[in-house]
Amino acid sequence: MSKEFITFMRNRVSQPMLTEPAPSEIEWDSILSAASRAADHGNLKPWRFRIYEGEGRAKLGQIYWHHALSEVDSMPASKEESFIKKAYRAPAVLLIYAHIQDHPKVPPVEQIMATSAAAQQVLLGLNALGYGGMWRSGPACFTQKTKTLLSLEDNDQIIGLIYAGTPKDKSIMAREVELSSNLEWVRD
Repeated sequence: MSKEFITFMRNRVSQPMLTEPAPSEIEWDSILSAASRAADHGNLKPWRFRIYEGEGRAKLGQIYWHHALSEVDSMPASKEESFIKKAYRAPAVLLIYAHIQDHPKVPPVEQIMATSAAAQQVLLGLNALGYGGMWRSGPACFTQKTKTLLSLEDNDQIIGLIYAGTPKDKSIMAREVELSSNLEWVRD
């Protein structure tokens, strides 16, 4: 089984084009329960999940729009719909963020890393159930305005948005990575 799992991990690929169906509530529960087994120094469970489906995605679209308005002084109002449509690129969008806690032995960066590990577990879980996922972030994810629009607390850090659904193109294949330039052995 272990070789098959390694092959499964190697074959995971981001799916930029997603359609219905998205995972059911029961499937999301299974995926997020597994993701919650990510490495977690101090057992703080800093990850938080919020799923946007249906018209709930419009709230995310508004965030894209408000970010665009804050970046471009003369953004025409006629562009609003195109920014809102970005939230509809998949039938479900998972917001994943770290709820940073004061802890004497676990600094914020480790809590962010643990939440990032949980996000990667989500991608593997989606793939295991036959779905696709695309982890997106970008400047809009890292502003105070976005946190305010999402009703997040000051000590919350957005890790990203995972777009989830059924891949439109199942022929997208993982590319081999040349590991030798990224690997160093220290034996002495």
